[in-house]
Amino acid sequence: MTVAASRYAKALIDVLYPNKAEAGLEQLQRFSSLLTTQPDSRRVFENPTISSDRRKALLNQISSTLAFEPAIRNFLNLLIDRNRIDIVDEITQVYQKLLDDRFGIVRARVTSALPMDAAQQSDIAEKLQRVTGKKVRVESATDPSLIGGVVAEVGSTIYDGSIRQQLQSFRKNLAID
Repeated sequence: MTVAASRYAKALIDVLYPNKAEAGLEQLQRFSSLLTTQPDSRRVFENPTISSDRRKALLNQISSTLAFEPAIRNFLNLLIDRNRIDIVDEITQVYQKLLDDRFGIVRARVTSALPMDAAQQSDIAEKLQRVTGKKVRVESATDPSLIGGVVAEVGSTIYDGSIRQQLQSFRKNLAID
C-alpha cells in the first residue's frame, strides 16, 4: 500500500470513527466496486483533462443515488480535486484494515476442499478466535487439491490441517526412515 493511501484512510477513519465508520467502509466499497464494474466511470473520474467540476457533478449524482454520507461525498470530492481517485481501491483496503484493528478483528482466509456451510464457517471462526484471542471474520475459498481438511491464514500465520499436508508429512517421514 502506498503512503498516500494510508494517510487518506487514516484521516477518513479519524473523521468517521466510531459512529459512522462501518457505513463509511461499506460506501467506499460500493464506490470502488462501481469503478471496477464500470470502467468508463473509472476513466472519467481518473481523467485530469475533464474538469473537476464535471467529475464532482457526476460524483454527486452517484452519491445521491447510493445515499453516501456527507463525509464520504466530501472525501471523494477531495480525491477528485487532488487527482487521487486512482488510489481509492487502496484507500478502501487500508481503511478496512484500520477499522478491523480498532474493533479488534482479524480476517482469516480459510480454504477447504469443498464449500463450507455457515455452521462450519462459524465453528472455524470460533476455534480461530480461541487461538488468536481476537474476533475473527472468515473469508472462505475452495481448493480441491487439499483433498480434505482446511488451511487457515490469519495474518502471516498459516494453520494447515489439510489431508494434502498430512500426506506430504507422512511421505517425508517414510523417506527419512
